[in-house]
Amino acid sequence: MTPEQKAGGPQSRKRLVISFEQPRGAQGPISRGGRRWPKIMAALGTAIVLVAALAASGGYLWWRHYRTTPAYTLALLVDAVQRNDLTIVNEIVDIDKIVNRLAADVTEQSVARYGVTLSTQQRRRVEALVPGLLPGVKQGVRDSLVKRLREISEESEPKPFIILAIGLPYLVKITTDGNTAMAVAPVQNQEIELTLQRHGERWKVAAMKDDTVVPRIVDDIMKDFPAIGPLR
Repeated sequence: MTPEQKAGGPQSRKRLVISFEQPRGAQGPISRGGRRWPKIMAALGTAIVLVAALAASGGYLWWRHYRTTPAYTLALLVDAVQRNDLTIVNEIVDIDKIVNRLAADVTEQSVARYGVTLSTQQRRRVEALVPGLLPGVKQGVRDSLVKRLREISEESEPKPFIILAIGLPYLVKITTDGNTAMAVAPVQNQEIELTLQRHGERWKVAAMKDDTVVPRIVDDIMKDFPAIGPLR
């Protein structure tokens, strides 16, 4: 047997093996990418939770501050009027201060109801009568204020308190100067002006300016006035 025949014999044949498995190097990037996704999702979830917590904390602090503003007190008042809760109305409305501050306007209009023939002595008599008669019209003043607030609330459908509280500053112009606030609300092509004073963490309505209220008070007390000269 020749050397060539020996070289091509069975012992010298090489096997051709085809592997269907991917090389280890090719699996590396896919495997690392698969392991990164849970970490990315975990980081994203943590960020979302953190943002939500910060938003909730900020919202709580804002609401806590908002509850000390005159706008929140007015929202409580309008809500109480809508629910006909006179207990809350009486807690927020300082009717004594309102009537006392209306005394000057009531006196002036009461005197004006008499003619120009009113003497100085008669004028003083009328001016002396007004303060004693005003306490009797407190309920009428309270009713007038409640009626006006109800007219404000009736301009839109009743809403949950949270929506009313947040939306009120867009319906009523409110300016604050220290412990005093002024609220101006449009009512049927007119304006009602309320003065609020700080009372602890809340506010109280201490004065009101409404062109329809003083004439009503004068009408009520004029019935108890003596006949002094001609009436206009």
